[in-house]
Amino acid sequence: MIYRIRYHPLVERDLDSIAYWIMDHAGDEIARRKLTEIEQTITNLAHVPHRGSVRDDIAPGLRAIPAARRAVIAFTVDDAAAEVVIQAVTYGGADWMGRIHSRARPAEAGLPRRGEAQ
Repeated sequence: MIYRIRYHPLVERDLDSIAYWIMDHAGDEIARRKLTEIEQTITNLAHVPHRGSVRDDIAPGLRAIPAARRAVIAFTVDDAAAEVVIQAVTYGGADWMGRIHSRARPAEAGLPRRGEAQ
């Protein structure tokens, strides 16, 4: 079964921040490459959604996986809806656990997919 990928509304901001940070420190080409690697890792979750470390200590059902050598993707899996919900993406040692705590109801259903109207 292929799961649908959905995004917390603030993940777009996460990805923009990562892109600008990498551009400032390593240039446009590396930023594009790292973002592509992060997005490919997210896309792969549609096929293998139960990857990564389970982090119930942070939020029920939360999982985390590395991407692009320095990124962390935090997500939940809703098997009943066949969805993976990307809760946060951080890079370079940013506090992804704190970001999850600051976002209300990380396992909330019905979040829009990236690019959908919010």
